[in-house]
Amino acid sequence: MNKILNKQIILRKHPQGIPKLSDFEIKETVLPNITENQILIRNIYIGLEPRTRLMLNPTTKENEAMRPHGAMTGIGRVIPGTILGTVEQTRNSSFKEGDIVEGFLGWQNYVITDGKPHPTNNPEGLALCNTNLAEAIHHIGPLGAPGLTAILALKHEGKLKPNETMIVTSAAGMVGSLAGQLGLLQGAKVVGITSSNQKCQYLKDKLNFTACINYKEEDINNILKELCPEGIDYFFDNTGGEMANIIRGHLNKNGRVTRCGIISNYNKTGWNQSEQFAGQFSVHHHVNEYTEARKEMAQLLKNKSIEYEYKTFEGLENTPMAFIGLLNGNNIGKWIVKLS
Repeated sequence: MNKILNKQIILRKHPQGIPKLSDFEIKETVLPNITENQILIRNIYIGLEPRTRLMLNPTTKENEAMRPHGAMTGIGRVIPGTILGTVEQTRNSSFKEGDIVEGFLGWQNYVITDGKPHPTNNPEGLALCNTNLAEAIHHIGPLGAPGLTAILALKHEGKLKPNETMIVTSAAGMVGSLAGQLGLLQGAKVVGITSSNQKCQYLKDKLNFTACINYKEEDINNILKELCPEGIDYFFDNTGGEMANIIRGHLNKNGRVTRCGIISNYNKTGWNQSEQFAGQFSVHHHVNEYTEARKEMAQLLKNKSIEYEYKTFEGLENTPMAFIGLLNGNNIGKWIVKLS
């Protein structure tokens, strides 16, 4: 076969705080021929996710418990991340040429894989996208890890009843916006907490959230007293930190909490990462429920019962820039990179 040149974004330096462009580097390699049980994927999209930030740190006593199978990246290695791609060549009977697939396979134009799961970060392994359910791109959004996290967290931990009160932090992000809409569909009163008036307007006017708080300009404690005089029944926490502590103070006696993320700490060190993540909701524990959850999310999309925004950046070389913007909280909904 003709040799294929692959471009990858690799880790040049472990970031200190919010990553800088100088922490990343583009590397070019020539792909080898695939061998038995392998497939060659041409990546079409990269889905950007805040959790990738934690994988850019060196392994220390703070995070080693979260890495029982080793670090996903390191100096000189490709940056981990979700991809949506098409099978170009295959010597694996589970996949055929032309299949659309999704997996946690890194910031690069091509990837060679055997499709097997990574037990910590991608226990489903390489997923074959059912384009009869929904457009391919939805498989890195509502039908991918963000949507599966939202729907399965509400199923297992939210257990909302009509007229209950739900609070969502980082509510304009991909997971938060989907979780909030699912809460509304279950008849709950949903209050979103986010970082700008623009995002609040989006949540209230476009997604029909009951109310929204801009935590950068408003006093969360006082406003929650006004909006939730009878307390909070369910808290979907994407941020952690002091804001989460304030919200927890408003929980009812039987209030439930989904600890989905600790975004407020992702660019910090010295916060005992492994300890803080103990007890977090992990969608990876519910792989056997993915098929039915995807069907349900696809039907909600088809009925326009849920919706989401996504912004597309063009070209692999712009992935670090877009990722840094995501970590700075500039996004509404899902940010993705389209590869040439």
